[in-house]
Amino acid sequence: MKLQVLVATMRQKDFSLFKKMNIQCDAVFANQDFTNQFERQEIKGCKAVMRTTDTRGVGKNRNIALLDADADILLFSDDDMTYCDGYCKEVLREFQLRPDADGIIFSVEFTKDGRIYYIKKNQNKRLHIYNALQYGTAALAVKRESVLKYNLHFSELFGGGCIYGSGEDSIFILDLLKNGCNLYTSDVVIAEIATDSSTWFHGYNKKYFYDKGALFHCAFPKMKHLVKWYFLFRCRNISEISFREMLKQMNRGMKGFDELKGYDGWF
Repeated sequence: MKLQVLVATMRQKDFSLFKKMNIQCDAVFANQDFTNQFERQEIKGCKAVMRTTDTRGVGKNRNIALLDADADILLFSDDDMTYCDGYCKEVLREFQLRPDADGIIFSVEFTKDGRIYYIKKNQNKRLHIYNALQYGTAALAVKRESVLKYNLHFSELFGGGCIYGSGEDSIFILDLLKNGCNLYTSDVVIAEIATDSSTWFHGYNKKYFYDKGALFHCAFPKMKHLVKWYFLFRCRNISEISFREMLKQMNRGMKGFDELKGYDGWF
């Protein structure tokens, strides 16, 4: 099996991310800027390609990366990740140990100011719909044949640069599960993720809950209210806004999704 890293990034002018991220296999850089061009380069025996487009939205960017992907196993990535030495062998070994796996979500370490402050250590277990929202696509590896078989792609309504601030990764994982794919989580740590800044998270404000309402409506159309109340209960002490206001904004987000309206600030 062959591994390829798919990196969603912005405003790159060269292939310096390959070294910065400690990539040790083939890579596709989906780069959003103000031009449209395609570049190819061989780095340390690995094939690296960069598709630069003037598009916007992380979901669209990941879909562009998928179009240029050609390996057996595809590892989704963000440009704030730094891979551990030997991660390629670890990823491929996990798929060999789980031959029925369509995808595996690996463990990562989170850093701030260059220091590790949290390790998201997954258990070695099967992933189900009821706990899928705990994970993102950064550090998700999937079999390319499974993506092609079920014609899977990322939502272009959710994520940085889209109408709704985040959630494209959750929807993609749910789509894998809803199509009967076997997903697992692994305790193998393959990368560090720097959290010094975020392009989409600006606190647990009204827009955050508005966007979550839209996400739950999209991901769980028949169970959206049950998921909403569970989420509100979990978040009751993390925001400065009132519980009533959280509920109001989530209901507005659900209604807004029906009309494809983003947060407009009124309340």
